[in-house]
Amino acid sequence: MMPLLVSTMPASYLPPPEMLRPLSASGETRAVVLREKRYPPLRIAIAVQTLVEAGADASALLAGTGLTEPELADPDKRVSSLQMLTVLGNAVRLSIGSDIGLRVGLRMHASCYGMLGYALLCSPTMRKAFDTGLRYYRLGSGMLDAEWVASADIALWRVPTVGRLELPDPDPRLLRVVLDMTLSAWATIFKDVMGPWCVPLRVRFTGPPPAHVDALARAFGCPLEFNQPDDELHYPAAWLERPPQLANPITAAQASNECARLLDELKWESGVTRRVVHELTCIPGRFPEIEAVASTLCMTSRTLRRKLDAEGTSYSQLLDEVRRALAQDYLRTPTLGIDDIAAALGFGDAASFRRAYKRWTGRSPGEARTS
Repeated sequence: MMPLLVSTMPASYLPPPEMLRPLSASGETRAVVLREKRYPPLRIAIAVQTLVEAGADASALLAGTGLTEPELADPDKRVSSLQMLTVLGNAVRLSIGSDIGLRVGLRMHASCYGMLGYALLCSPTMRKAFDTGLRYYRLGSGMLDAEWVASADIALWRVPTVGRLELPDPDPRLLRVVLDMTLSAWATIFKDVMGPWCVPLRVRFTGPPPAHVDALARAFGCPLEFNQPDDELHYPAAWLERPPQLANPITAAQASNECARLLDELKWESGVTRRVVHELTCIPGRFPEIEAVASTLCMTSRTLRRKLDAEGTSYSQLLDEVRRALAQDYLRTPTLGIDDIAAALGFGDAASFRRAYKRWTGRSPGEARTS
């Protein structure tokens, strides 16, 4: 575990205006969102079952997750997106096929998403289903950002390039698996909602054609385009006003209200991890020491360390994650120099920041800016 990092910038330092913005609208880092145990284990259970059928060993897939096979059948158990990522990462290392993300995604039906899935199935129109899916997206996934956009001719679901998964240990094979799983799961859910006729016009992928390109073509049943700016599913905009096969406006409204309640619970039931992250992101460029944060949270630093350990993290790890997320945000602003970014993140000089960024991401800040 790395030692505690504290800000070393002069007290008179004031970050440039471009840095005086929050880390995100909710003050979260993706690493924190990935770690939070929000979801029942059904989707991990389906992933494990699918991968076992492909030849993997269940215990090898669950290695490092802290989960046992019996726990995957416990409806009261809560799991995190990071645990799902660990399963998928294990599958990648087991080399059981490049199409594992596709296989898993095709098994992710609307019934895997609880009340959110029910709300989608009952939606009065396809447009309302899309709106509901995006509004309550956090109830179903914490791994990738999503958006849907309609033009005169096309309605599309997109994984924005800037909203892609930031893995603790980046592996392009794992990102490909997660993207395949996400797009195929969306296509599967939309067929559940609208009917088997609901086949995309096209699917676009940012990467080159993979080894399992034929399996992708069979699964989606439409033209595939590769080396595109974003990963997208395209549907005819004319379908947006069509009713789903189980449309029921009254039930849809009731289910939507329940989704709103569940989303509020997620907001208020967050653990001490998110409270610490909030304190670390309150003032850009100022990272309080653990004693100051503990005092703000009305506990001793020893108690805070113990609570963070129980949630699978540490103060130094969270500080690293906040700095990494801010660094990636700042590096997308071309007017900010490396020296400014290093100072705003509490590093004594640019060289220290470069070393830390290389450790976090495997790339230099300069490489990140040119990619």
